[in-house]
Amino acid sequence: MEGMREIARSYYARASEAEKKSIKQSFAKLDVDGDGKISLAEFKKTVSLWLCADAVFEKLDKNGDGCLDFEEFLCLHYMEKKVDIGKCSGCSELLVGPYFSCLLCLGRGANTYDLCCACYSRGAELPHEHSVQNMMDHHSLLTLFRNRTADDEKTRNKKGMEELRIIAKAHYRAGSPRVKELAYAFYQSMDTDGDGRVDLSEFVAFMRQEGYPFMQNRSFFDELDLDNKGTLDFSAVMTLYYIIKSGRPFCDCCANFIPGIFFSCVECFKNLKTSFHLCCDCYQMAKCNHNHDGRSQFLDNYAFLQAMRDPELAHASGVNSNEAGNRPTNARFPLQHDSTADNQIVIFAAPSSSNWASKCKVALDALDVALKIGNFASSLCTIM
Repeated sequence: MEGMREIARSYYARASEAEKKSIKQSFAKLDVDGDGKISLAEFKKTVSLWLCADAVFEKLDKNGDGCLDFEEFLCLHYMEKKVDIGKCSGCSELLVGPYFSCLLCLGRGANTYDLCCACYSRGAELPHEHSVQNMMDHHSLLTLFRNRTADDEKTRNKKGMEELRIIAKAHYRAGSPRVKELAYAFYQSMDTDGDGRVDLSEFVAFMRQEGYPFMQNRSFFDELDLDNKGTLDFSAVMTLYYIIKSGRPFCDCCANFIPGIFFSCVECFKNLKTSFHLCCDCYQMAKCNHNHDGRSQFLDNYAFLQAMRDPELAHASGVNSNEAGNRPTNARFPLQHDSTADNQIVIFAAPSSSNWASKCKVALDALDVALKIGNFASSLCTIM
């Protein structure tokens, strides 16, 4: 119970003033005679039936004075409002402390099999359809769920990165022989030791040299390394090139790379110097409080593309479709097809004042120049 008291106190300490006022009103409602304490009789008249037991009251009454003060009431409020506390399948006591659950019974709703520590220790005396080897304490369960969530996220991101690699390969194969030659020269320039692969140190050196701070880390390198070999092959480097030039974003909340669907702020889109993007998880969990004078409107990347094509949708969503070709991206140059240059990827190449001192910079510059400016009115679609 002491652990639950700590949780309840922590919730109250971080609550807003409105929430604290509401909790105090709940306490006053239970304190019928207004003496600043909740007696056993008042407790039984007002609390939920599943908590209405002398044993529960005694556990809540930490100082043993026969009533609950406000500090002791906080634990009761947490148990009623914040969490669905189960009962031990052995002794039927509330599971207010550490407990064990059967892994094979999870997902059955109220029909799970849970045991308090006392009952688990004598588990052989409590018959159950599954072996005791399938029981796991709640701390280990939480770790298991965290790992599963992380694994699910990695699987989802890997699928998204695989799709980006397919796109990058398609652009490369559609390129002219000269562009393919320069692309491979760029890959070789990143491979400074000439071993046929780009390792982490070579990757980080390039990211630092080009000024991409969000990409200068092992995590992003591992996402590109789909075969888990610890190095990047030619396809991975071409995927990196596509990511940079197409302006694929990082989440402005969790800072993770977004290989798939993302949500963009409509108001920020209107300002050519800013952008604000959220991954699906951060958007749906409302983890980031991003607004403009209290207004907040986000569109997913597919809806944005459609708004650029459909004037009615653009008007309804507040997107100016004329701004589509002028948006800043994570790339130095927006990326567009060229109908006059062998259908290759083409880049709006901007003049650079940088001195391309290294071989890598020279190779990258050559590739960018080769992917020359295409006809903006091309019938081929523009990549977001």
